[in-house]
Amino acid sequence: MHGFAPLIAPALALFFIIRRGSRPQRIKPGRLWIFPGVITILAVVAIWHGKFPSVLELAVYAAAIVAGGVLGWFTTQHIELTLDDKTGTVMSQPTLFGTAMTAAVFLARFGLDFLSAGGTGGGWKAFAAQHGASLVLITNAGLLFVAGRGLSRAWHMVARINPLLEQHKASQLPPQ
Repeated sequence: MHGFAPLIAPALALFFIIRRGSRPQRIKPGRLWIFPGVITILAVVAIWHGKFPSVLELAVYAAAIVAGGVLGWFTTQHIELTLDDKTGTVMSQPTLFGTAMTAAVFLARFGLDFLSAGGTGGGWKAFAAQHGASLVLITNAGLLFVAGRGLSRAWHMVARINPLLEQHKASQLPPQ
């Protein structure tokens, strides 16, 4: 059981990722940044445990953030938003693809940490020793990709829902 203790935090993160992505969400403009912020912090903490990245690794990380940001921006254009005229509540339905992508990247990164630390023994240590650096680079870039995607989605979602909320406020004003 002691060997599985490091998996508790990633398991909780995975639980929240899946729970959040499996149901329609009420969009609260002031809270749009919380989930992408947590994902970003988890990505930075995961990367922080390693050695300082080389220039090439920094370039890969920057490209991953930019690519995630572009994907997040454009996919947010296709999220269906609904406005309840009576309450002014904006709802969105997360996509299965986005939820699966976020969960898969976190599983890959934290699974790599667990296995390379000798979580299962066997021949994995030799494989990790031979390919560990590239696997860490790929999974770290994946985490940053997801973080960039989440942050740009939040930014674009704010840009999309503000006109809806303004329209609702205007419709609630008494006629003059």
